[in-house]
Amino acid sequence: MAVLEDDNGEKELKSLPSHDLEQPLKLDRHGLPLVPQPTDHPSDPLNWPYYRKAYIALLVSLFSFTSQLTSALPNPAFNVIAASLGISVTRASYITTVWILFGGVTPMFLVPLANVYGRRPLYVFGALVSAVSGVGCARATTYAGLITGRVFNGIASSIALGFGAATICDLFPQGERGLWIGIYAVSTTNGPHVSPIAGGYITENLSWRWTLWIPAIIQGCLWLLVLFTLPETLFSRSDFSRLENERSYLRRMFFPGKVLDRPIRVRDFFTALRMVKYAAVLLPCIYYMTANTYGSTLFAVTGSHITKAVYNFNPGQTGLFMGVPLTIGCLIGELFSGWISDLLINAYAKRHGSYRKPEVRLWLLPWTILLPIGTATYGYCIQHKKPWIDSAITMAVSGLGTQVGTTLVYTYCTDSYKPQSGEIGAILNLFKSTFAFTIGFYALPFSEKSGYDVAFAILAMINVVAIFPLVFMLFNGKRTRERQGLPKEHQDL
Repeated sequence: MAVLEDDNGEKELKSLPSHDLEQPLKLDRHGLPLVPQPTDHPSDPLNWPYYRKAYIALLVSLFSFTSQLTSALPNPAFNVIAASLGISVTRASYITTVWILFGGVTPMFLVPLANVYGRRPLYVFGALVSAVSGVGCARATTYAGLITGRVFNGIASSIALGFGAATICDLFPQGERGLWIGIYAVSTTNGPHVSPIAGGYITENLSWRWTLWIPAIIQGCLWLLVLFTLPETLFSRSDFSRLENERSYLRRMFFPGKVLDRPIRVRDFFTALRMVKYAAVLLPCIYYMTANTYGSTLFAVTGSHITKAVYNFNPGQTGLFMGVPLTIGCLIGELFSGWISDLLINAYAKRHGSYRKPEVRLWLLPWTILLPIGTATYGYCIQHKKPWIDSAITMAVSGLGTQVGTTLVYTYCTDSYKPQSGEIGAILNLFKSTFAFTIGFYALPFSEKSGYDVAFAILAMINVVAIFPLVFMLFNGKRTRERQGLPKEHQDL
């Protein structure tokens, strides 16, 4: 075991593979020990050239972005879809909410496969089924057929949403992870924000069906990229897994069966759920589900109705209003999160015996208060019919807070329990998606009954309440994690 000192002189034990203990610690450019320690195997993803790791991270982020784009591109067309299929606007919005629900649940059942057969088969399969089911959605002639296609599309597209963070953890050590998880997080968050910008004009100038055709075509092209350029990143740092360690980089581009020589047990399908017993996972999950729902999804499911009723926008204008402010806000938010959290955690390690304390990343929490401020103010602007530019600015403010919170949650959780990063990605996606799924049922009725100013302020306060447990973890997280101990699963990863 390698021993690292923290500021109280207490010992923080970091597990290292036994064969690495006979070698000098490998250091990063800051002169700090790499966590986890790379092995001496050239096929270890931590040893790959930086450009290759960066490409893989960007490709996974693109997959995640495309998945979210697929989910939300039809949002500005709800009114048109409702008229075309003879349904209500509320029922039309369910094509997005069912996608969110099934996209949130599916990775929970794929974690054991990802930890034995690897990430690559799931990415390849997911991209292919996403493209095929997207074609089915575009050709559907009934509401039932469209909903069915969206269910399968949500299931397949969820792969990148559930395992993207785990893939990045496979590639980068702790001190570099914030930057790339931030890029992945902003891609995930901004997919539903960019899509209405295009979705409105696609609906206006082509038809609402092209909001389904275009993502299917993009996902088909993405499948080719994944098939021919995405290698397997799962790797064991323990001596027992000789099956894994003998594989060359070229062989990682194929499907050799098991990547790690371990059985899949029934209990493995519940590992992700067992992670919620750890405060450093449960409390960020609760915060994240409120942040995503009230800082992003809320605007998506209400925007089409609001822009028609309050501003009398056409579909193109609706898409711009729904997408541009949130996109800009999230991009600005990422400028103040991922890479800065890396600077903070590395600076802390230099002063505290090389120990990168995960809670240091939570010092970015003050930025997250912009989310409820923006959301509540947006409701006020809509209720009192303020100029659209005022409402757009408040959306951007909310988006800034949302993005900081998203990156903060992903980096903190995976820093705390890196070997379980696959389970963490799946459970974060589950909390986010199932909570966001319900917003379509109550957002508009609640707002129309109580007023947008009251309704949005109450929803914003729910997010404020969820911030306080993270403040507790900022000051007490290390003690809490030590008291709860480490999960037993996957300590070789």
